[in-house]
Amino acid sequence: MMKRKIIFLSILVVWCGTLVFSSSEFSWEKAKRIDETLKRLARNNKPRVFLKKLTFDQSEFNSYLNLIYNKRYAPEVKYIKLNLQKENFVSGTLKIKLEGKRYQSVPAFLRDIEVEASGKVKCQNYRMRFDFEKLKVNGTSFSPEVLDEAFGAAQGNVKIKKSMYDWFDLMPGIKNIVIDEKKITIFY
Repeated sequence: MMKRKIIFLSILVVWCGTLVFSSSEFSWEKAKRIDETLKRLARNNKPRVFLKKLTFDQSEFNSYLNLIYNKRYAPEVKYIKLNLQKENFVSGTLKIKLEGKRYQSVPAFLRDIEVEASGKVKCQNYRMRFDFEKLKVNGTSFSPEVLDEAFGAAQGNVKIKKSMYDWFDLMPGIKNIVIDEKKITIFY
């Protein structure tokens, strides 16, 4: 009888473990697929007469952002989930945690932030930017323009101030990005 209980519990634990693992929100395989593709594009950054394209689905893109990109380029971002929609429209949630000596001067209530945003991605001349339509910080709605002004004022006497609407360069090898319903297409 005791042996049956141990076997039953073992099976139950293994079964529950596979349920938890299979329902994981992000996938290393999907993340690695995008990472390897982007590394290959950066290495083979040759001028082309005609652009080629690759398409990734929303779950692949979110997996890449959370498991590879954030850790490599934006460690302050602990979680991001984007909903890709038609005509370059994107909405999503971003959780940021500012820790360490670098952020000691930031008030404590601003060190743990959840941002909900929606807007359009614009690409041109191998650069892109995000035009905010709606923006919530820790559940409170803000005008993106007013928040951008406050961000600029907080930068003090910096010669070149940054803006939430700044253009930034696309990753090496990428020429354009188009977003459609639950997918992103990269042109290279």
